[in-house]
Amino acid sequence: MTVGQTYWKTDRYITNWEEFDAAVRTPGHPLLHRLDDFPHAVLVTGCQRSGTTMLTRLITESEPMVNYWFGPDDELDGALILSGYVDHIPAGRYCFQTTYVNNHQHEYYQHNAGHKVIFLLRNPLSVVYSMLYNWRPRALDRIFGFCGIGQLHGLDRQRYRLFGIRGISKLRRACYGYTGKVAQVFELRRRLTAEQLLVIDYDELVTHKAQLLPLIYRFIDLPYQEEYAAQIHARSMSNVQKLSGREIATIQRFCKPIYQKASALRTPLTMGSY
Repeated sequence: MTVGQTYWKTDRYITNWEEFDAAVRTPGHPLLHRLDDFPHAVLVTGCQRSGTTMLTRLITESEPMVNYWFGPDDELDGALILSGYVDHIPAGRYCFQTTYVNNHQHEYYQHNAGHKVIFLLRNPLSVVYSMLYNWRPRALDRIFGFCGIGQLHGLDRQRYRLFGIRGISKLRRACYGYTGKVAQVFELRRRLTAEQLLVIDYDELVTHKAQLLPLIYRFIDLPYQEEYAAQIHARSMSNVQKLSGREIATIQRFCKPIYQKASALRTPLTMGSY
C-alpha cells in the first residue's frame, strides 16, 4: 500500500464537517473538482450509516491502492483532496468515501476518468437506529437538510414551514434523510452504465462476504485476497432489537417502500465477471 502526501494550502485548517460546509460547500465550488486527477478512482457512497466507511477502508488498505488519510476522519480527508482545498499529488489509484456529496450528486456525471461507483444499501431499521443512537445530532440534521427536506409531505411539510427543523421529530428526520439519500440510486442507475455502478446490500455483504467481496473486487479491477473477508463483521446487525415497536412501525412505513424498490437494483449474488 502506497502512502500519499497531502499539504495544506492555507492556515485555515478544516477538522470537521461544519467547517467543511462553511469553507468548501459554497455556491459555485464543486465538491469533486479534482476527481479527474485520480483516474479509475473507486467512489463508495450510499446512505450514511450503511457500511460505506468499512468498505472504503478495506479497499484503501488493499494492494496496490494509495492511502491518503491524514486526519481523524477518512471521508473528510478525501473530501478536502477532491475539492482541491488541500494539495495532494496523485500517486496511484484511490478509493474515496463520498456519502458527503449529498445534494451535489450531479457532479458524479461531470467526470469521465474511468471512476467506479459502489452504492451501498442497508435495511432502514439498522440505518435509522444508528442515526438516532450512534450519531451526533448535528450529523442527523445535516443529512436531513441536504437530502430529507425535499421528501417532506403532508403535515410534516406544514410543520417545517412553521417551526423549521425542530417541527419534525428526530425519528422522522432520520427517516426522511434515509429516503432522500437512498432515492439517489435511481438517478445513478439511469445515468451510469453497469461497468460504472455497482449496487450492494450491506446485510448481504456481511452474510455472504465470500461471494460478494470477490465480485466487488472484480468490478473495481483489483486483485482479491481471501484475508480481506476477515475485516467484514456483523457486530452491529442486532442493534435493531433495541428499537421500540412505535419506532419500528414508523421506520417501516416511511422507509420500507423505497428500500424495497432500491433493492431491485442490487447486484445478484450469482453475478458473473464484469
